[in-house]
Amino acid sequence: MTPYSPYFLQTPSVQSPSTQSAENASKNRDVYLCAMLKGIAMTLHNSRQHTLLPLMKMSRLDYAIAELLRNDAISDCSERDALYFAVLTTLEAIASNPHLVEFYVSPRDEIETTDGLEKIVLGQGKRIKAKPTPKKEGEDEKAPPLLDLMDNLAKQAEAFYKTANKVLLNGGDTAVVTAINLCRRILETRQLLQARAQTNYVQTASIVRQPAVTSASELYRRACSDVAYDDYPSSLRVPYAFAREAESVTYLNPRRTITLAKELSTMATSLPPGIFVRSEENRPDRIKALIAGPEGTPYYGGLFEFDIFAPDNYPAIPPVVQYMTTSQGRIRLNPNLYE
Repeated sequence: MTPYSPYFLQTPSVQSPSTQSAENASKNRDVYLCAMLKGIAMTLHNSRQHTLLPLMKMSRLDYAIAELLRNDAISDCSERDALYFAVLTTLEAIASNPHLVEFYVSPRDEIETTDGLEKIVLGQGKRIKAKPTPKKEGEDEKAPPLLDLMDNLAKQAEAFYKTANKVLLNGGDTAVVTAINLCRRILETRQLLQARAQTNYVQTASIVRQPAVTSASELYRRACSDVAYDDYPSSLRVPYAFAREAESVTYLNPRRTITLAKELSTMATSLPPGIFVRSEENRPDRIKALIAGPEGTPYYGGLFEFDIFAPDNYPAIPPVVQYMTTSQGRIRLNPNLYE
């Protein structure tokens, strides 16, 4: 079996000397993973073998890819761009084989340990599932499909791309260009996976990825996640507490814009249910937030609006915030909202 086997014997680990820093160990692991993924992609590209699916399911390739797709920071992805371009290339190679659609569409078993695919195939090893953790009502028993994780990462990529691309148009540095190219590639790969899934796995995917029965709280969480963050067109004239300060900014500081792009892209997938954020198109420093009062608190059932502005020298100084749900200054709810 070659070092770049598509069967991915085990999630690689680096046994570093005691004197080696954790950072260097992590970089070494990234290099190992990158080489492995490139080899897998070369092997799988345009492959039409139908026997690969059960072998890939017995490997931990899905675990390694899922670990990378769960990353909730585009900035970290771009700092590890070689590895992330490799995992995207691998997913594209997998998508090229119609027999492998189930690999990224089906929910996955959580695997605690494995003796490696080679021993399993020879009957000398086994793949041990992780002990099931208690699930909340309505949650799936298995780990989410890789396509769901890809959708999540694509939300961040889209949010970052919309904002950071404005900096590139004005001449961004190499790091910005790399991050934007990575975001563009993430969106393209997600589109490819979705198209192949719809073509080859439509009926099964609709059953597998959308559980028939789920709790009201889970439905609410999903609905909130879909609309947690977005931008709104500048032509939409809405009241804004810091309109004068925003209009005085005649030059968009690239450093501030990139910082905001990173933070807003994280919000695209990390906001708790009931918190919604919008930024103005082409002006990521003009932000509005809405919080739905959570159940079990005095604020339950209420909607609370906040205007947020990132000054020109942000992040050197914090943003300014104005609580807006005051009925034109006639209502006060909590001293903490005004200080």
